[in-house]
Amino acid sequence: MLKSETLTLPGGARTQIFRGGQSAKDKPVIVWLHGPHGLRGHDPAVAELEKRYAVIAPLSPGFTDLAEIEDIDTVHDLALHYDAVFDALGLGQIILVGHSFGAMVAAEYAAHYPRRVAKLVLLSPFGLWRDDHPVADLFSVPYATFNTMLWKDKKASPEMSDPADEPNDPSEKAIALAQAMTTVAKYIWPIPDRGLRRRLPRITAPTLIVQGADDAFVPALYADEFANAIRDARKAVIAGAAHMAPYEKPAEVFALLDGFIAA
Repeated sequence: MLKSETLTLPGGARTQIFRGGQSAKDKPVIVWLHGPHGLRGHDPAVAELEKRYAVIAPLSPGFTDLAEIEDIDTVHDLALHYDAVFDALGLGQIILVGHSFGAMVAAEYAAHYPRRVAKLVLLSPFGLWRDDHPVADLFSVPYATFNTMLWKDKKASPEMSDPADEPNDPSEKAIALAQAMTTVAKYIWPIPDRGLRRRLPRITAPTLIVQGADDAFVPALYADEFANAIRDARKAVIAGAAHMAPYEKPAEVFALLDGFIAA
């Protein structure tokens, strides 16, 4: 299970990070950037990573306290924030893995700081836009039912039904989910492309893109959009999975990730 700690950044800002897995010379360190559900100590996808790697998982600013994003106005500010986090952690080159909103942030970071990222994995990424195949409006449905757009069976798994760690009462769930969606909205609404398409060619890290074939939020063709814009990127589309592919088809997704990291 991930352990939480608070990190103080230059200038005095405080941010929460999670750590897990076993540190060893033969185990790479993975930096995981979470999706719109936030991050919890018992996140099942991160639990799979912990079996294989040492894991560092920063909690995105705004997910526990909206005041954290008052001075983080753009995706450029967000990239600067994560660079300060990685500096404070003493990290050099990193293997960066992001899911959904976290994949967009990971792509932005890799484009802003291409020399800092050794390998990049984008799981169900968004951040691009095509008028003929628009990304669905995640904010058109009530917060309480937004999982219907993300999961193939229209319902979150029990492990992911809470937007925060247990114990977690209904009021706490509602507040955590509202904060998470407010934070995500700041960077992707009304459309998610904030110029990322123009920046993707700056990425130099070997890149793997994984998308669920039945993603109702971000159409699977966006895997091609990312792959075509990033030099020598590889892509894979997972049958029987939607936007939550790492949670719906973990064996298939992590087999791809393991092979890519080991290559």
